[in-house]
Amino acid sequence: MPKLPHIALIATLGAMSTALAYQYSEIQSLKGQPRQSQAISEHTVVALVDQRLEVLERRRAKDGFEKKVFEFELAQQSTPDHRLIYGNPEARITLQEFGDIECPFCRKMHDDLKQVVDNAENTVNWEFKHFPLESHNPAAALQAKVIECVKDSYGNRVAWAALDRFIFETAGNGKGVGDLTNFVRGMGLSGVAIDLCMASDVHENRIESDYREGQALGITGTPALRIIDTQTGDAYLIKGYKTAEQIAQAVQHILRG
Repeated sequence: MPKLPHIALIATLGAMSTALAYQYSEIQSLKGQPRQSQAISEHTVVALVDQRLEVLERRRAKDGFEKKVFEFELAQQSTPDHRLIYGNPEARITLQEFGDIECPFCRKMHDDLKQVVDNAENTVNWEFKHFPLESHNPAAALQAKVIECVKDSYGNRVAWAALDRFIFETAGNGKGVGDLTNFVRGMGLSGVAIDLCMASDVHENRIESDYREGQALGITGTPALRIIDTQTGDAYLIKGYKTAEQIAQAVQHILRG
């Protein structure tokens, strides 16, 4: 973090006087020296301000992520076979997306799919299947694994919020989000838990299975959307980006038979 100039430091210190005074008094207490006899150095001011700003930034990030989790309230905490499902798992129509977190068109379609489910009154759900493209690896495959690790530790709903955060904050096309552990911590999640999960191969079979399933369906790029009528067993594959209106029209066509 850049160091603030002296005048800005004094202004910032004044704005956070209560918190910093408390921290400073603790430091003096530990040293066993009277507070009045100590002159605070600019280096100490800088360190205290930086520390406090970092704490505040983490708090803002955590609060923002908690709001994002609430936005995905239609996602149940647990799902059949630990599938990544948004909406009612028993819905008649499943929008099964084969997606890549690094794919710009998956990002473009992400809110459209959510909009369709949000307006479907429990008749449609959305299942995300991992299809990390070779051209976007290793970032895409590693991020897919992080999402599965988050689902393992925090449940399906938090995993959807994390998926949303990754999709909209990655640089895309294989560039990723930087350090994955720090990114996860920025959401208020445990970097240690995710690191331990990432060190194992527990989720690699699921990601590989999703990818092979997509290949068997003839999918070579993302996004690809398989619309499944769970009542009849019929399935329709749509490739490429589609708007919410186009997806909703396809669903209505299926429901009308």
